[in-house]
Amino acid sequence: MSVAKLNARRKEAGLPLIRFGLRRLSDEDIQDLRDAYAAAYEISEIAIGDGRGYTAIARGHGYDQDLCHADDRVFLTWHRAYIYVMERTLNSALKWKRGDDKLELTLPFWDWTLFDASTDAPNGLPKVLNDATYTDAQGTQVPNPLNAAKSMYRVVSQGLQGQQQFTQRFADNFRGTIDQLKDDVERYLSNPDFARFSSDLNFGAHGTVHVRVGGAGAASPLPGNAGDMSSVVSAAYDPIFWLHHSQVDKIWFDWQQTHPNSTVPQHVLDTVVYNGFRGSQVIDAERDLRYIYSDEEVPAAEEVGGTVPVAADISGGDADEEPDTEVTPDASAQPDPGGSDSGTPSAPSGGAAGGGAPSGGAAGGGSALYPVLDIGELIGGFRRAQLDFHQLRPPKRSYEIRVFINKPDATEETPCSDPAYGGRLMLFGHGNCHGAKGHCNPKLAERDDYDLRADHPLRFEHTKYVIDVTRGLRRELLNASLPHPVRITLITIDAEGKAVPQNSVRYLGVSLSTR
Repeated sequence: MSVAKLNARRKEAGLPLIRFGLRRLSDEDIQDLRDAYAAAYEISEIAIGDGRGYTAIARGHGYDQDLCHADDRVFLTWHRAYIYVMERTLNSALKWKRGDDKLELTLPFWDWTLFDASTDAPNGLPKVLNDATYTDAQGTQVPNPLNAAKSMYRVVSQGLQGQQQFTQRFADNFRGTIDQLKDDVERYLSNPDFARFSSDLNFGAHGTVHVRVGGAGAASPLPGNAGDMSSVVSAAYDPIFWLHHSQVDKIWFDWQQTHPNSTVPQHVLDTVVYNGFRGSQVIDAERDLRYIYSDEEVPAAEEVGGTVPVAADISGGDADEEPDTEVTPDASAQPDPGGSDSGTPSAPSGGAAGGGAPSGGAAGGGSALYPVLDIGELIGGFRRAQLDFHQLRPPKRSYEIRVFINKPDATEETPCSDPAYGGRLMLFGHGNCHGAKGHCNPKLAERDDYDLRADHPLRFEHTKYVIDVTRGLRRELLNASLPHPVRITLITIDAEGKAVPQNSVRYLGVSLSTR
């Protein structure tokens, strides 16, 4: 039985629908998914603004509605609502195209912590998503709707024509990060704090997949030679986006099962996210949105009584015009004014330690490419240690910042398997500002006595960029005498894995905090 038919039975029985792993799907399921995407594309071709079509939903993330990143504290609730709406959109499109109301398609999740040579391409992407064409029922090679989609950003904003209207990926560097993604997710799932779990997932594995799948290549006509997934402004037009975010949502779903008593901040519960959902309306996926996840094979859902017969008795920014390389950060960071951690500070004086690289050099030694920061002496005895980046401005391009502890000779070639590796921060590029003056920098918005509208909110004022370095520091302190001096080497690399000057990412300073 196909997933769409199985879930139709579950719906009739009043049971939650199931999202399965992409690798678990049958050929019939994959064709249902292809047809659903193709039908949603067709609706948008008929009328680009039709809310039942692909473009109407995809444009909400970046170009041109840009609804996604106003407040990163609601990263999980916003995207849960977002992919739920696309899932329902794809299902409605499939029903329309097939003329069959007895279907309930669900979005599969692509588990990017695994590589399977039988199902995946050499770059690490599933073949059903990576192949440019597939063989249809008539034996003809036709374009694969899961590989590329027409992008409103490319067509309207960039003025591209022909094949350049369709999304591109340059994912050659993706497979090399799979083992680290697996390690990242295992670490996230062990953290019972919602806000830290959300932040770590957002700026860690989630961003890594975006940047590595999109990549950058000379064949790309987009700014920075970016692939579509590696930039917020274009990512949701790529059909892989939705399967990636289904996996992100599953990680949150699994985390909720592991930490059922964890508290969700009131702000997250109260904030309205995509499609008018309030955060509290999407916290419980099974009860409120009527879906669950399964790691099992599809037939197993039937064998264990996953469906009930119908007759059964059922009871129960960047600155708008500022280049992203201009920076003159202070030589030493100031303590976080919000007091993000209440534990013992790591600096000997009790304040924040370390600092951003000053213009033209590095704090504590190193070079413009590999600054070494003197953090101070660490005593140990912490549950969590993190590097806080103060007043970091989201860059236009995608970057990764890697941390190495007491390894001043680290470079971009130093592997994450090195014992000195502390963690990383994936900065998902926001692209060039595509709005009017004041969109990314509210200070540039023009206001006078006759215009009393509120300023456009500063997009990153609530975002805290941190790197969890707990395990790396614990390794360093394992056989060390205490107190132990700590020096941090920061390696900033671009989407192609090449080192770039530290001031490519703008921030006031860096501090280490523990609790």
